[in-house]
Amino acid sequence: MSSWHFGSITSRQIVDEGLVQLRLEVPAPVSTAFARPGQFHRIRHEGKAESMFAIASAPGTTTFDYLIRRGTGVSEALATVALGTRFEVTQPEGPGFPLDAARGHDLLLVCTGTALAPIRSVVGLVMKARQDFKTVTLVQGQRSPRQLPWLEELLEVPRIAVHTVVNEGASGWAGPVGVVQSVIPQVATADTVAFLVGQKEMTDDVTALLARHGVPASRIFLNV
Repeated sequence: MSSWHFGSITSRQIVDEGLVQLRLEVPAPVSTAFARPGQFHRIRHEGKAESMFAIASAPGTTTFDYLIRRGTGVSEALATVALGTRFEVTQPEGPGFPLDAARGHDLLLVCTGTALAPIRSVVGLVMKARQDFKTVTLVQGQRSPRQLPWLEELLEVPRIAVHTVVNEGASGWAGPVGVVQSVIPQVATADTVAFLVGQKEMTDDVTALLARHGVPASRIFLNV
């Protein structure tokens, strides 16, 4: 059984209708157990059914960021209740991403939708030791140009190439429209270590594309 602790909402930002960034202040037993970027934990409200959420912050902080889609249950509560509301949270779990395996290599980060959250956690740690990696590339897929969370922050991160693909174009959008798989041949190298988060169809496709560029399965990681 998971041990439950109390955290509270300290900030919230609407990215677009149905897509929300938010931050929780969490207690020490939860924050100190956050060991690897890409981990997730359980959140519940008023003792009701729990849901799993990936942590978008890098380990080493007492505030956890998240990217959620509104829906039902905990997701809807997180998106709508008053700031300061308390939620129950567990310690982080899951393997996360093995950052040490990428040191000395090109690092490729690929995600879609709200899976940007665990990838943002990786970016936070990579920037603290950027000299340990060769090229660092982020390829993200989002629904539309209106749904680009943390975009300004990501574009301002030094020495990381960010490629954004949207499913639906819009007036003024000059970037690619389609799927993230279309970008992989442009950015993959034989020295790539890849961290992937998203639906199985995408991760399977990207794994196959990387294999064609000489990247073995032993250098491709999921966070589950």
